[in-house]
Order: sequence, then C-alpha cells, then structure tokens
Amino acid sequence: MAAELRGLVVQGGGMRGIYSAGAMSALADAGMASSYAHIFASSSGAINAAYLMSGQTDLVAAGYADHLNRSSPLIRYWRLNKIVDIDYLVDNILRHSESPLDVKAVIESPSILHVVVTDMYTAEPVEVTSKDVGGWDSSGNLMYELFRGTSALPLIYGRVVEIDGRKYVDGGVSDAIPLVRAIEAGCTDITVVTTRNLNFRRHKKSGITRVLSTLALASHPRALRRKLLDEDKLFNKTINLLQDPTEVADKIRITVVAPSDESRLAGRTTRGRDKLWDCAQMARQDVFRALGVSVP
Repeated sequence: MAAELRGLVVQGGGMRGIYSAGAMSALADAGMASSYAHIFASSSGAINAAYLMSGQTDLVAAGYADHLNRSSPLIRYWRLNKIVDIDYLVDNILRHSESPLDVKAVIESPSILHVVVTDMYTAEPVEVTSKDVGGWDSSGNLMYELFRGTSALPLIYGRVVEIDGRKYVDGGVSDAIPLVRAIEAGCTDITVVTTRNLNFRRHKKSGITRVLSTLALASHPRALRRKLLDEDKLFNKTINLLQDPTEVADKIRITVVAPSDESRLAGRTTRGRDKLWDCAQMARQDVFRALGVSVP
C-alpha cells in the first residue's frame, strides 16, 4: 500500500483569518507542523500557513490581535482608496524589523506551500508555490509580494499586484478553500481549516446590493466583476464536499476544522483585540477537538 500523502488546506478572509492563525498555533503545538507534504492556501490563510512552516506560530495570532487591532492603521473606513492597507500588513508586520516572517525558512521547508492568487483579467485562480518563488528569487523578497498579491482585496485595497509580468488580486476571490487542488495533487490525508461555518454559501448578489456592487466595480475587468457578483460555484461545491465527503471517502480522509461558535467568529474587518484573541482561542479548541487530543 502506498504511503499516505498528508496535505493541509487553509482559508483566509481578512481579519477572519485570526481563526486560521489560531489553528496554525494549535497544529504546531500538536506536533503537526512538519507533517504536511503540501499546504494549499489563499489570502490571509497563505500568510498563516507560512508562519506554521517557518516555526513562528507564536507570532501569528499576536500579529492580528496586537498589531492589526483598532489602534493600527490597517483598516480605516474614511480612506476610500485603501480601506484595508495590505501594504502596511506586508511592509510593517510581515517584514517587521525585529521579528519578520522568515520567508527563507518557508522556501527551504520540505513542505511545499501552494499559494492561490486570482488573475486580474481572467478572474481565474493561479497557483504559485514556495519552490517556484525560491527558483525565481533566492532572497525570499518575492515571497512577500506573493503574500501581498493573494491578500489584495478588490475595492477595499485599491490596487493590484504584479508578479512575473501578470497582475493579481486576492486568491480568495477565485479559490478560497483550495481543497480540490490538494486532492488533485494526490494528497490522501487532508486537514482543512475553514474560517466559515459549513452552512455558509456564496450566492449570487441580487437587488440593490448587486446594483451598488456593479457600480463600485465598474472600472474592474468584466470577468472579475462577474466572479465577485455571481454565485461562487467552486466555493459552494467545496463546502458541500466538506459537509458530505462520501464522494471521496474511499480514497481520501478529510479532517475539517471549522468555527464551532459563530458568535465568537471575527469578521473580515473586526478590529477589537479581545474579540480577535477569543476567536483564535476558539480555533485552538476546535483543532484539538478535531484531532481528538486534549487541549494543553
């Protein structure tokens, strides 16, 4: 019998990523950090996964709660051209002068990080791996740009990110939970960390919401507008599979870590420190419960 190939799938979602950040901390404490051959993630989930790979999970939840809370300049609603300042996240938090994310450790890790970004013009997902980045730029600087690209939220960030001549926006737009990619890569034992309850679906926008969103997205390419306005079929298919994995159960084992209490889940732009820390603690409890181990 062939050996199992273990994979990890991590969802982001702006400040809701504090949930997957807490989950990464718990996975490290459970001794799982180096057990994944492949890690698939988009948006803030990719950043959180990188901290797991670099052995710096002590920094990741604190990065949200202590450095991205209400007192930080990350989110400013009056700053219409950049409501969420991803540049601040990358340049001041990930590249912090005293405790930066060790991107070289990510590149050199035996685990391979597969980061999903969304092509600006086609709205299709594009996968870039940590090994790709290492081949292009051994310094690791390009890895920071990849994290900037996969977190580049349309509308509320206000810019796109160019990598290797192509322009990208937030990977969560086109593949928020890259489970299908993990399956296609041959992973047979997959842990999936979602930042949404498994009852959540991305439906087509309608009514006044669709009208206002269409106006706001008027300057965006047509394919990207449609992706943001219409039903996210891949996301909904993935959630359906997580709810009922019998379709692949004979070949693949899937362990799901999902928010157990919606009232404790942070939102995309949550800034309250206590709320963020509580969400991270819930994630830790959910991981240990899913793994069947006692909470340290």
